[in-house]
Amino acid sequence: MNVSCFEDLFGERDDETTSTSSSNTNERPGYDYSFTCPGGTKSSVPIPKGSEKCQKAQEYFARTYGCNDADNFNTANCRVCKDCNWQNYCSVCN
Repeated sequence: MNVSCFEDLFGERDDETTSTSSSNTNERPGYDYSFTCPGGTKSSVPIPKGSEKCQKAQEYFARTYGCNDADNFNTANCRVCKDCNWQNYCSVCN
């Protein structure tokens, strides 16, 4: 089975559907996030439902890793660690 890096990170596959309704008033619906890398490559990844702060951290993470911006990998990991409480990404954080 092939798994993309974003599928592995965000836990969604193309054939899965995500509910956009939320009972938590701080939780926003999921969406597709599109970005363009400095070299012109365009990509789109699913951002799952969650808080605005966590979704912004996931956007930064997706753009950083999707554009291979290695100088900011640790910052991206720490943002999802702190803003999304993704403990597996906290090992590089101060």
